[in-house]
Amino acid sequence: MDLSESNDFDASAYTWSSKPDEEQLISLESTDEPLATTTADLDFTPVVPPPAATTTTTTQNWETSNPVVDSVVNQTKTELKKGQQQVEDIFTKTKRIVKENWDHTLNSLGQVQKKASQMVPTKVQSLIYWKNPIQSGVVFGVLLSVIITFMFLSSLAAVSFWLLAFLVVVGLYKLYNYVMTTFVGRVQDDIFESIFPADINITEQQAQALANAIRANGTSLLKTARSLFLWKNLSNSIIFGLALFAFFYIGLSMNALTFALIGFVFSFTVPKIYQVYQVPIDRTAQQVLDQINQLLAKVTSKLPNKAKTA
Repeated sequence: MDLSESNDFDASAYTWSSKPDEEQLISLESTDEPLATTTADLDFTPVVPPPAATTTTTTQNWETSNPVVDSVVNQTKTELKKGQQQVEDIFTKTKRIVKENWDHTLNSLGQVQKKASQMVPTKVQSLIYWKNPIQSGVVFGVLLSVIITFMFLSSLAAVSFWLLAFLVVVGLYKLYNYVMTTFVGRVQDDIFESIFPADINITEQQAQALANAIRANGTSLLKTARSLFLWKNLSNSIIFGLALFAFFYIGLSMNALTFALIGFVFSFTVPKIYQVYQVPIDRTAQQVLDQINQLLAKVTSKLPNKAKTA
């Protein structure tokens, strides 16, 4: 489509030429003044910053002449000295407490051992120390079987099982005595009749002795528990807390019956072993305690020991 043939298009209004206007060229040639946009008219002078030495000197003068900064620095130094003094006081008190309570802790452990030995009846001590090996062996085997039964059966099943077992054993023994008496003609003493006599009862003296023992031991136990839980003795409470912490982790890996089994075997073996090998065990224990005391002395000697200044 030719645009020149269209009625709406006026070709004379649009003229393209690659040559510049002659009047414009003449006006530019005749003008002697330079253009306003030449580089000579632009100001490229760089801005020079102030010297660094002048700024540093000004800052130093401000710091040295500012009283607020001086007061903050002095207050910080004072607080650091107070904190250091408090740390030294804590170390000094800890050192004194450790020295004071170490011997007391050893004496307390010895007293606990003596009280525990006094609380154990004489018959139980004879069983634990195997003074009668046959009797101790029977008691040890029966109690060990009872604990193992309770570990694998419920309480109701275990109690019923052992009562039934005792009933069967007594019945078989009675049958054996009957056969020996009737067919053999040999009369034997009934063991169970001697263990459980016909006039079995709890006398007033036995009840009173049991009540006195419960009262005395219960009172001592309550006083000891009060002293431990109320932190009347720092070292004893710390040892008690460590023991509870150890029992907590032991309880995570075993139940009470397993722990009772281990304690039962321990009570029937360790006292007898200690009685037989007391001399070498005491010598080894004394060496261990001496090493612990030396280590404690080294640790406490390295702690600061400065008195608190007024």
